[in-house]
Amino acid sequence: MPDRSLKTSRLCLTLLAALTVLLCCRWQRVFYLMCADYILSDMPAHVRLALGRNDYSLASWIVRGLWGVLGEARGQTALSLVLTLNQLLGLGALSLLLRRCFPSVGVSGAWGAALLAHVCGPWVFPGSMEMYLGAYNGNVLHNMTMLFSRTPVPLVFLFFFRLWEDRRGTLRPRDWLGFSLCLLVSTLFKPSFLGAFAPVVLALLVWDFVRTRCCGFLNELWIGLAVIPAALALLWSSRVLFAEDFAGTSSGVALRALTPALLASLLAAYLRGLLLPLWSGIVQGRAEAVRGRLRIVWGALSVSIAEAAFLTETGFRANDGNFEWGALTLYTTVFGLAIALLLRLLEKKDRAARRKSVPGLVLLLGHLAVGVYCLWRPGHAGYDWFYF
Repeated sequence: MPDRSLKTSRLCLTLLAALTVLLCCRWQRVFYLMCADYILSDMPAHVRLALGRNDYSLASWIVRGLWGVLGEARGQTALSLVLTLNQLLGLGALSLLLRRCFPSVGVSGAWGAALLAHVCGPWVFPGSMEMYLGAYNGNVLHNMTMLFSRTPVPLVFLFFFRLWEDRRGTLRPRDWLGFSLCLLVSTLFKPSFLGAFAPVVLALLVWDFVRTRCCGFLNELWIGLAVIPAALALLWSSRVLFAEDFAGTSSGVALRALTPALLASLLAAYLRGLLLPLWSGIVQGRAEAVRGRLRIVWGALSVSIAEAAFLTETGFRANDGNFEWGALTLYTTVFGLAIALLLRLLEKKDRAARRKSVPGLVLLLGHLAVGVYCLWRPGHAGYDWFYF
């Protein structure tokens, strides 16, 4: 029996390694096609802005460094490799979060959940495949700044969970520093995640302050101060992005006018991208000891969806849909947790748990089918856009 278990474990690790290599190869190919402008994406525009010294993201420094050393042609190849490495780092960060939240899933289970989360796309219904703006399109790969920004997000949650659990005792400096630095790095690449996460942190701190009648105020103050560097980075990037000379015209933020029909359509689009997370949260999430952590993640996701629904930018950025990037930055984290919850349900041996797991597996297969299709299709004849 131990020998069989060991062989099964080795086979599982070998399969995961092979899938990781295969996925990295496909990512690199898609990223190169985007960098070389064979597939319509935001990357050529990001490169032009970076080379034009319109600094608003750490990604600009990466682009200028690669182009300066290697030139355009080799720089495109190098950028595709850097983006692929970034995806691999994202896999590691997410698997670390999953292992800490669900120790029973093990190393292979956490890595497998992270791997699948980076493939999943939204369920597709007739007529919805080509929706982009105004829809929750999931695991998009065409925006370089978002891809860099979402990599440290699992570590932001991991460090914040530790700080929040220690708020009645002694905060560990490494957790405070890790939380502040990871949030800062994410914001310097793209500030969308901070716009969704900071309101949740503020609400938690105020709620705990009132509930405990100032008990632990100093620790809560330190947790709040950890967000300040990222907030300053947000102000800096906003001054650049909303300046009149950035793209020739000024831009701003306004309330979005939504009819009931448009709001219902928007919510339906978000729903099709979150079928498995919603199901796993309802069926298994409430039974987990870490359900408080899950609520924090879902709180950030809810704030980001509300921002996308009711806020819009004006001027030259009016049609960019930038308020949707907060939810998109959270996509792999949300799906990683959802798949880990499904694995937790599959760990149970009773017949009722097995029956409950069937709808979850069906939903997961649907998300994976769309994700695999969207990874395979770009670069083929007659297909020049990366629809999710």
